[in-house]
Amino acid sequence: MEHSPVMRQKIIDHLTSLPPARRKFLQRKLIEWYKSNCRQLPWRQSRDPYIVWVSEVMLQQTQVQTVVPYFIRFIKSYPTITDLAFADIRHLLKAWAGLGYYSRPRNLQKAAQLLLKKYGGKFPKKYEQVMGLPGIGRYTAAAVLSIAFDKLYIALDGNVIRVLTRFFRLRGDPAKADLQKILIATGQKLLPNKGSGEFNQALMELGATICSPRSPTCFLCPWQSDCGARQAGIPELFPEKKRRLDIRLSQQAAAVICYRGRVLIQQRTQTRLLQGMWEFPGGEFNQKNLRRSLVNQVQRKLGLTISLVAPLTKIKHTVTNRRITLEVFWARPQLPIPTHLRKQGARWIFLNHADQYPLTAAASRIVAALSLQK
Repeated sequence: MEHSPVMRQKIIDHLTSLPPARRKFLQRKLIEWYKSNCRQLPWRQSRDPYIVWVSEVMLQQTQVQTVVPYFIRFIKSYPTITDLAFADIRHLLKAWAGLGYYSRPRNLQKAAQLLLKKYGGKFPKKYEQVMGLPGIGRYTAAAVLSIAFDKLYIALDGNVIRVLTRFFRLRGDPAKADLQKILIATGQKLLPNKGSGEFNQALMELGATICSPRSPTCFLCPWQSDCGARQAGIPELFPEKKRRLDIRLSQQAAAVICYRGRVLIQQRTQTRLLQGMWEFPGGEFNQKNLRRSLVNQVQRKLGLTISLVAPLTKIKHTVTNRRITLEVFWARPQLPIPTHLRKQGARWIFLNHADQYPLTAAASRIVAALSLQK
């Protein structure tokens, strides 16, 4: 239920009515806890806005332990905004391959190019300017500005939202604008005048390690005595859960087409998901006869006639609300081979050269299966 502006302000005033002494106590307790318990992560060694920005983008929808090795390799390959701006897109996507959400590296590069053109290669310090960069939303802007420049912005990621909704016992969907405004206002009131970046990181760390979605370890929390959900004994009820998306089953098939010791891969087009990534020819099919559908698809898309020889592997994975089953087949082409395949974004490669291409996650798993067949 949406609140009227007047009612929303009354809620905010009530929630932020902590006495100054109590607020300072909470700030001190959280920072003391953070300094003693925070994980040693590579991006926390620097306040360089470029380092903070790249890490925050990588951490979107991705777990910390997955990000760490990618971050180290990425910064080694692209240590500055200029290096990122002039990076070869194929190499950039390859460096990102496995992290998913491939609009992220594309937007990183577009933003880096804009930073060179408009700001002389330096990261701006004004919120409106940061929000004008491709791929940057409210959370990322607040995180970079607070951590790198000590600006007073609350960084509302999923972990911080969980901590604040529990601490203040805030009901409603955190994705809705109404509760977002309340969260921003209450979070801002908690920020210290100095050290807002460290405070934001402490809140994120608290949500990631203590105030977890299920079975939070409240007895270790530095804020347990003031937490509304803890006092009521219902921390797991916050934040209120959104309705889960209906799961859709997706049946897919791909062909590993072998010719003269090489296999055929193709690049996803500009209009498809994961654009610029490479995969084995195939697609999604609803028909019962996957084999015939796959053969027809390759003929229609590439003008190449193939014969499926035998099953190679079956891959199961989930993307958002799609539960995908990918059946992979060995295949051989019918001669003569069309000469226009390269113009259609397809390429014959030796298997040991596959690591030179930014492959989709499914294609990487197919390559791994092929390597085991040797």
